[in-house]
Amino acid sequence: MGKLLLVITLFSSLTQAQPGSDSEYWSALTSDQKVIFLKGIYTGVARSLQIMSEEGDRQKKRNPYWAQPFVHENSIERLNEFYSQRESEDYELFISLMDAFYSNPDNTHIPVMDALHIIMLHESGERMRANELLLRKQRIRFEGR
Repeated sequence: MGKLLLVITLFSSLTQAQPGSDSEYWSALTSDQKVIFLKGIYTGVARSLQIMSEEGDRQKKRNPYWAQPFVHENSIERLNEFYSQRESEDYELFISLMDAFYSNPDNTHIPVMDALHIIMLHESGERMRANELLLRKQRIRFEGR
């Protein structure tokens, strides 16, 4: 029942998003809504990783010579960039990092999922990659000006 409420709340908060910047959307959320938003994302990512692992195990049982396709391995690697058990448990830290991220006017146009991706990369020690992604997203805003 609790997970259903989480999904419904996340869905309703996403559908209420009006056109405007992602920073405005993030700032309009209450602290509780931000926690629910982050829990929804991390529940989905954790469950996706679990399903992919179970499917790999199932395929391996059926065929001992089966090897994970590159697409499967790449998907797991990308999902892991959005998820870290340590960070996902500390939602207050994440909220403060997102608030600080969007306090920079150069970041207000960056979508929430990209902001989370950048923050997770940075927090997991992949600072160079996080900075490259941040600069790429910021460059989009200033192209053609």
